Amino acid sequence: MEKKLTPVEKVKAPEQIVEILLKHILQGHINPGDKLPAERILALQLNVTRTTLREALKKLEQLKLIVIRQGKGIIVEDFHNASLDLIFSLLVINGGIDFKILGNIFEAREIFGTDVARLAAKRAKKKDIEQMKTLMQELVTTTDPVKIHLLDFEFFRLLAMASKNIVYILLMNTIKTIYDKHLALFLPTSTNFNTSLQQEILNAVIKGDEEKAAQSARKFMQKGMSLIKTLHSGKE
Repeated sequence: MEKKLTPVEKVKAPEQIVEILLKHILQGHINPGDKLPAERILALQLNVTRTTLREALKKLEQLKLIVIRQGKGIIVEDFHNASLDLIFSLLVINGGIDFKILGNIFEAREIFGTDVARLAAKRAKKKDIEQMKTLMQELVTTTDPVKIHLLDFEFFRLLAMASKNIVYILLMNTIKTIYDKHLALFLPTSTNFNTSLQQEILNAVIKGDEEKAAQSARKFMQKGMSLIKTLHSGKE
């Protein structure tokens, strides 16, 4: 690895190390199959203890960005084979949001979000519907942007719960982690908020109309994608 690493602050050092090494890997400073410097050298370059360094390396190994092999060192993996958790790190680099990654998230959300609505219309129980009705009443009367955003997400989480599909439920949990961590970056998507499509989805779920629920959900997701493209163009 030719480029020198910058020493990190002691506070939250493992997180900083993860971000520094992520940048080196994702920006092509080191290629898949290459080795990182030995622990002793990395610790010196970063001005941290080897215990702190190992904590960061463990996180990178969990993300499947590196593999630590005894006698062979720390080998960089192809990030395309990494786990979904890598999305958290890819989305925000240097405090700024990567709109390409955010667009990828919204593309995926459109695909599975449409099916979530369809399955909710098919499988929702009375309790699920009552919970969504209560939430919708609060959503349509709320004006606070932060609360609007949180309630909107909660509506789709309840849809996922009503779908009874554990994969979709866990995917929603993953996306919620992203939203909670970087909520301020998503707040522009809450401006000029209109709940008509969410109400269409809920009405379709209540009636058990799977196609209408899916159609309304797709329109809502596409609206979100259009807004992301608008925000992205404003950053260029």
